[in-house]
Amino acid sequence: MSTYSEEMLHLDSDIEGEEFTSGDGVGTDRDDLGKENCKGQKCLSEIIVDDIRAMEFSTEQEAIDFYEAYARSQGFAIRKDDVKYNDENEIVSRRLLCNKAGKSERKNRKNEDRHRPTMRIGCLARLRVAYDMIRKIWKVTMFQPFHNHDLTPANFVHLIPNYRKLSEADKQVVNGLHSQGVRTCHILGFLMDQKGGHEDLGFIKKDLYNYTDHQGRVRIEDEDTFATLSYFQGKADGDSNFFSEFTFTDDGRLENIFWADSTSKLDYECFGDVVAFDTTYKKNRYGKPLVIFSGYNHHGETTIFVCALICDETAETYKWVLNMFSKAMYNKYPKAVVTYADKAMREAIRVKSLSLSGRGLLRLMVYQRISGSSKHIN
Repeated sequence: MSTYSEEMLHLDSDIEGEEFTSGDGVGTDRDDLGKENCKGQKCLSEIIVDDIRAMEFSTEQEAIDFYEAYARSQGFAIRKDDVKYNDENEIVSRRLLCNKAGKSERKNRKNEDRHRPTMRIGCLARLRVAYDMIRKIWKVTMFQPFHNHDLTPANFVHLIPNYRKLSEADKQVVNGLHSQGVRTCHILGFLMDQKGGHEDLGFIKKDLYNYTDHQGRVRIEDEDTFATLSYFQGKADGDSNFFSEFTFTDDGRLENIFWADSTSKLDYECFGDVVAFDTTYKKNRYGKPLVIFSGYNHHGETTIFVCALICDETAETYKWVLNMFSKAMYNKYPKAVVTYADKAMREAIRVKSLSLSGRGLLRLMVYQRISGSSKHIN
């Protein structure tokens, strides 16, 4: 039995090589991957089918690391699949597949882009390892090397989505340049010049834009809160009828924001008999729902009455929004509210309606938009 060694995971991402031509999918014609560093152990380029079927590993993760490194050296990517558990709910068997295994289910979905190529084409290449309770090791119990598709040439392996990534050094460069106002497209050009072209970049333009976008979303810093509060204070200084309210979390973070200016309040005074109460789902950089109260003016144009940026979509939060709406509009209530069938939103409006009717005021009517029509659900 051959034992797994970390020396076998030596890979050089810059190694050039030809695509496999052997029928079993195991490397025979590729360039050797770091033979000089294997210290007597077989390198990935030298491993044959029987070697892999006789392998043993100390942990499940070692088996996963090996198969991932082996797959990269061969020109394909893997994914985790079936697992089995013992009575103690511990994993005792793990199957790893080529990422092109199985069949795509997109054909059963409606409104799917039929021109988008499928990744799953029924490839049978796989590796299964199982835990030997007696010897306390993980053993290869099944290895299938055959692929039903072409493998990726070595000089393009880094472009497989599983292997595309920005290194930590790249991220530091990107963060530094981006903080100085350098545009993302110029950062990409700079990195390409530094590394000698696309081939040595290790990622594509989309990955860079995704990274910078993600960094922008998670970089919610204290100065954003101060800038927001300062902006609303400036609006209030220039507009005596400007209304805004905030709530904060226990640790002092800005939680909910509600605002309406004098123009919006005047529009509501004239056209606020019917109000649309709707939420756009986390379309901003902070991942918070944006609540909009809107209506129609005498020209049939949409007009915004108030807006709120909220922390979640619970009934309690919506109740706070409705209370702020009443406060901003001097307790003038619409005759009807049109909203989508969000349960928390409907519950908040129902509670507000009951409180109004209990005081002898006009009861709110709630509508649900269904396929372009309105259905009364009060």
